[in-house]
Amino acid sequence: MAAPVTRPSFGPLRPPKLPTVVEAELGGDLHALFVRRPSLPMVELRLVFPLAAEDITRPAPLAVLARSLLAGTDQHDRLGLAQQIELLGGSLDADVHDDRLVVSGSALAEHLAPLLGLLNEVLVGATYEASEVRADRNRAADETIIALSQPAVIAAQALRQRIFAGHPYATPMPSPSALQRVGAGPLRALHPLVLDPAQGHLVVAGDLQPARARALAEAALGAWVGGQASSRRQAPPLGPPAPGPIELVARPGSVQSNVRLGGPGPSPSDPEWAATALADSVFAGMFGSRLVANLRERNGYSYTPGSYVRHRRAGSTVVVVADVATEATAAALVETYYELGRMATTGITDEEREKARRYLVGRFGFEISSLPSFASMLAGLAVNGAGLGYLDSYPKALIAATKDQVDEAARHFLAPSRLVTVVVGDPDKVLGPLSVIGEVAVRTP
Repeated sequence: MAAPVTRPSFGPLRPPKLPTVVEAELGGDLHALFVRRPSLPMVELRLVFPLAAEDITRPAPLAVLARSLLAGTDQHDRLGLAQQIELLGGSLDADVHDDRLVVSGSALAEHLAPLLGLLNEVLVGATYEASEVRADRNRAADETIIALSQPAVIAAQALRQRIFAGHPYATPMPSPSALQRVGAGPLRALHPLVLDPAQGHLVVAGDLQPARARALAEAALGAWVGGQASSRRQAPPLGPPAPGPIELVARPGSVQSNVRLGGPGPSPSDPEWAATALADSVFAGMFGSRLVANLRERNGYSYTPGSYVRHRRAGSTVVVVADVATEATAAALVETYYELGRMATTGITDEEREKARRYLVGRFGFEISSLPSFASMLAGLAVNGAGLGYLDSYPKALIAATKDQVDEAARHFLAPSRLVTVVVGDPDKVLGPLSVIGEVAVRTP
C-alpha cells in the first residue's frame, strides 16, 4: 500500500518587496510617479485624467475623443503617427474607463525620450480632422450596436443604473445616434478641458533611472504643462442604492439569465478595505470560494460565478455576477442570497481566512511584478486619491486582518439587504419563479 501523500506546510506569509516609487510635480502642475523596474528593457507609461460630472453624463464626445486623439497631429497624420510609434517598438492608445480617460503607452526603454515626445505631440497638437472624426464615430456607433446586443453588457448597464440612480455614474453607454452626432469642433474644444495637466497623473515605470526619466518628461512635456487648472464640477460622493424589488430586464428567448447584485463598498483608503477584500475572496472572489463551490461544483447552475470590488473616484461598489441557465435562474439567486446571508451572519473560518490571505497577498505580488499591471495600479491609486503608502499598508493589512474584522466587513458590505438585484432573462420563463422569491419589476433594456 502506497504511503499517504502529505502536503508540505506553508512558510510564513510576508508582504512582497516593493520597488521605490519617486513622486514629483512637473512644471508645478502635473503629478508624476517614476519607478525603476529593470527586469525587462521596456518602459510603460500611463497618463490618467479624472472626468468631470458633465463629461460622465455626456459620454458620446468622450468616447469619440479617445478614439480620435491619435488620429493625427499637426506633424503626422494617423498613419504617420502609427508608424512613428511602431518604430519605437511600442504602442500608444487612449480609452475611457468609468470616470477617467487613460492614455497608455509602452516602448523599448532606450526609446523613452521619443515616446514622451510623441505623447506631447498628441497632447498639444491633436487635430481632430473632420474626416477622421467621422470614421471614428461611425466605428464607435457600429461597435456599440454590437455591444448593446450582448446580455452581459445589458446586465452591467442595468446594474449600474440601479446602483447609481440619480448619480452621474448611472449614465448609460452612449447610443449609436449620439455617437454619430459628435463633430470635430466640439472635440477640439473638449480636448484641453479633459487633458488638463493640472488634473493629470503621469506614471513612467520600467528599465529607467527615475531622475533621468523625470528630466526627459519635463523636457518633452514642457509645452503642455503649466496650463490653467480646470474648475469643472467633479462627481458627487456615492450614496447607498435605494432598496427595491428584483429588477428583471426582459430579453425574450434568452437561453440563460445574467444575475447581478451590487451595493456600496469601501475605498482603498478605507480602514475596512483589506478585511472586505478578504471577505469578498471567501465569498466569490477566488476559485475556491463559497459561491463557486455552491453554484458550480454542487449544483451546476453557473460555470463562472464571481464577485469583485470596483473602485471609482466617487466611491466603490461590491458586485456579484453569475450567468445561469434559464431554468436555474430562481434557484441560483436563492443560493446566492443564502451564501451572502451565511457570510453576513455566521462569518468565515480560520482556514478560509488563511486561504484568502495567501491568495490576495500572492496576487498583489504578481501585480506589482508585472510592469503593465503595476503601472496601471499606480495610475489607478493616483486618480482615486490613494497615497503611495497603500503599496506598503495594503498587503500588511491583509496579513494582519483578524477573523472578527473580516466577519464585520462581511456584515457591513455583503449582507443581502444592502445589495440590489438585477436579472437579464426571458420573462416568460423566469418571472414566475423569481416572484416566489420577492417582488419583481420588469422593464425592457
